[in-house]
Amino acid sequence: MLIYLARRVFASAVTLLLICLITFLLMHAVPGGPFDARSEGRLSAEAIQRLEAHYGLNDPLPAQFLGLMGNLVQGDLGLSFAQSGQPVSSLLADKFLPSFLLGVMSFTFVIAVGIPLGVMAAVRRGSAWDIANLVTSTILAAVPHFVIAFLMLLIFAVGLGWVDVRLGRGFGDSIASLPRGILPAIALGAPSMAILSRLTRGSMLEVLQEDYVRTARAKGLRERTVVVRHALRNALVPVITLLGPIFATLITGSIVIESIFGLPGVGAAFIDSVRQRDYGMIMGVTLLYAVAIMAANLVVDLLYPLVDPRAARRR
Repeated sequence: MLIYLARRVFASAVTLLLICLITFLLMHAVPGGPFDARSEGRLSAEAIQRLEAHYGLNDPLPAQFLGLMGNLVQGDLGLSFAQSGQPVSSLLADKFLPSFLLGVMSFTFVIAVGIPLGVMAAVRRGSAWDIANLVTSTILAAVPHFVIAFLMLLIFAVGLGWVDVRLGRGFGDSIASLPRGILPAIALGAPSMAILSRLTRGSMLEVLQEDYVRTARAKGLRERTVVVRHALRNALVPVITLLGPIFATLITGSIVIESIFGLPGVGAAFIDSVRQRDYGMIMGVTLLYAVAIMAANLVVDLLYPLVDPRAARRR
């Protein structure tokens, strides 16, 4: 296990290095710079040049990249040009909680709804419940989450007037603000929930045909015991495989959802940083998302032995 973890950590470090390099090159491939985007004609060319020289933006790109890597090794994410030179780490810390809460709520919704729906559809195969589940999950899986978000705002904010259009304002400030994240969490997780439900149904149908399930039923065990104790555990093996990609989808999708609902999170800050060409914030948010996705995939891999002990022997 230790050797496996060491290999994963090394691979993650190489991946982060490549992500930094690609992000750095893409940022500097866009014409203009952070002060050009901010000044909008208010700063002279000489003033912009002095600012770029002060922050080292006039240095050759290899020198800038090496300096960036040196700072990252020391845990320094750099400065935000759009926020008057404030540290990127402190800005991300202020905006991390809303994004974290949104991700937890959405991920909980995906698991708590998707897996039970898939299990019930498999147990009641061919019933009206199964057909309704298949139709609904197919539609939700085909519709992008931002379309679902706009439809929710159209129905609940514009049509019914139950919520404000920018209902995400203040989300994460207190426990009382958590209900404001219900609609964004559902909109973000609905497509992934539908996919998870379909996968759970298919996996359960396959497991329910196995000989050991027939043996358990022949012993006279209750159907609930057969499904929960004997079938569900083995059916969850491919489901757990999908949890890593689902988490990655929720992380990247939160960028758009936060902007639509007005949540004060990291995703909205990333949109603003791209618009303002804020190099420090772009790199910081990109690395934050990359680390979160790789950590989620590692956790999923470590969960395999708990469900399927054969996975531990293959490592």
